[in-house]
Amino acid sequence: KELEDYERGHGTIVGFPKAEPYEGSILEVPCDILIPAAIEKQLTRENAPRVQAKIIVEAANGPTTPAAHDIFLQRNILVIPDVYVNAGGVTVSFFEWLKNLNHVSYGRLSFQYEWESSHYLLQSVQHSLERCFGKARGEIPILPSPELQARVSGASERDIVYAGLAYTMEQSAKQIMNVAARYNLGLDQRTAAYLCALEKVLTVYNEAGFTY
Repeated sequence: KELEDYERGHGTIVGFPKAEPYEGSILEVPCDILIPAAIEKQLTRENAPRVQAKIIVEAANGPTTPAAHDIFLQRNILVIPDVYVNAGGVTVSFFEWLKNLNHVSYGRLSFQYEWESSHYLLQSVQHSLERCFGKARGEIPILPSPELQARVSGASERDIVYAGLAYTMEQSAKQIMNVAARYNLGLDQRTAAYLCALEKVLTVYNEAGFTY
């Protein structure tokens, strides 16, 4: 927060009193994960041999040139491609589009069903314990934890969107890794992501009966 306030007041973070200036390329600092998140073509044929990260996560659009990509593969550096890393915003936009088509808020149709399902689940656990241990000392109450109670009370639209986003990104990551394994691509997750996308397009064309 102090750095943010300093930047707003000075228009730059240069000179921030609680930091020391770094001499050299920040992209070449020894680290586990490097996240280029600004502009394109920052990792090139020239500096790729000096990058000391184990994993590169492309939060920017096209921060790695094709030549640098090949160098990273040769050096066994995992590059998680921008086409996947940047997909979160587009995915949430898709959720918003679906909501606008349906004119129904997320969770409205399923809230009551999910609440009753949680209630019956607790009841089932209670009855199972009572059958196992008996009811000599009375019923065995099964009370929801605060976390479960909060979920049973109804998730906000934000909670539902984040859960849907997490699930979609997780499933997409698994698909990309499966394609990489199937075609023996090793660490080349970029090619795997492209192949995964092309296979989906081909599937849609085949199922729709398009000729090509």
